[in-house]
Amino acid sequence: MPTGFRVFLAITALLMISSIAGVVTAASIGTEWNDRVPFEGSSYNGLMFSSDGSKVFAGGSQMYLRSWDGQQHWGGHPGFITTMSTDGNYVVYGQGNSLVVRYKDGVENWTRNMDGEVRAVAVSKDGTYVISADNKGNIYTWTIDGEFYARNTTDLIKQIAISPADTLVVATTETGLKFFTPALNPVWSDVKNGSIDTNIIFSNDGATIITSGGKRVSSHTNTGKLNWMNDITSEAITGIAASYDGSVIVLGSQDGKITALDRYGKVHWTYRAGQWINSIAVSQFANVIVAAGVDQNLYVLDHAGKLLAKKQMNSIIQPQSIAVSPDGTRIAVADAYALNGFTLSHEDSAELVTLIPRTSARNTDTPTTVATTKTTIIVPTVTSMPATPVPVTTTPKSPLNPVIPFLAIGAGLSLVYRGRKD
Repeated sequence: MPTGFRVFLAITALLMISSIAGVVTAASIGTEWNDRVPFEGSSYNGLMFSSDGSKVFAGGSQMYLRSWDGQQHWGGHPGFITTMSTDGNYVVYGQGNSLVVRYKDGVENWTRNMDGEVRAVAVSKDGTYVISADNKGNIYTWTIDGEFYARNTTDLIKQIAISPADTLVVATTETGLKFFTPALNPVWSDVKNGSIDTNIIFSNDGATIITSGGKRVSSHTNTGKLNWMNDITSEAITGIAASYDGSVIVLGSQDGKITALDRYGKVHWTYRAGQWINSIAVSQFANVIVAAGVDQNLYVLDHAGKLLAKKQMNSIIQPQSIAVSPDGTRIAVADAYALNGFTLSHEDSAELVTLIPRTSARNTDTPTTVATTKTTIIVPTVTSMPATPVPVTTTPKSPLNPVIPFLAIGAGLSLVYRGRKD
């Protein structure tokens, strides 16, 4: 074989290999800090990040708020019915008949007594309004300064949420779903579809409300119009989270599955974990999905349901015990022993993607394996992001169409053949 022809074939082979190499993404979990539970038998739950990812809040046997770098932190006071404003400036909780609001440094702002025991609380993103409900059917609105604003009586409330624009209050009750204004004037109610819903999620524009309970997930407009209502899982839903725009909805369930839906209620993928999933959290774009439960494993998936990383925790992870920062780089997890802070690092590896010409149904050629290379990339913290786009596969496309090398081979062989013939 002429030397020139050999060189041509070698170059062509290299082109073909480079054209069919894709990028496969993986990730690693690094421990940033570990804060022990206050005392044996105590627990953290209701975890959440502030909107800029700089603070982590946990309720439970003793509430705890800390900055990620640990410079600011305080704890104490039980708070199983509690939440934090998304700007990280206020903590609201119920303690018996008392509704309490504290500043981000733990100093008490005000306390108000209700007629019955507090069973649900909510706070607007910047603390403008605080909503509380008791076990006698009373629901109240307060200003952030503790001034009384409104009161109404309704069915016993399970959970309350305030829209991002502070214009709508949604409650799941013992009889069904109910919408109110911040002044607690009824806007709409649905008691005909049962009372199984508990969890409430708003899209960031406030246009869509997602609720779940039992095996069912529902989507309504902010005027109460039903978009869809579907039984999604084979066993009860134990955790739900969604991207900020509501285009990706992720469920954890008692059958050990993590399930992803789109905004129309269509299931796109299911990931089977080891056992019962208790807790789910997602980043702003849902490109990082974190779940854990009975098998003590922390699962990190991408938006397509591919496992990016997995970490063994020290105990079962209970409900509402995971949170993810909006940019997906920070994960907070509470187990039976500590509140843990993890950093997620992404790794991109060039990896051979098999491409076999379908010249014959009997083709049994074994593809050649090419070694991979890896580069660790620490994703920077993002504090401001645009509206969430509809998720697409994050694996970058090959820079060269896989068909081109075969065309090049054919053309090259033809030229060589003609040259030798001439």
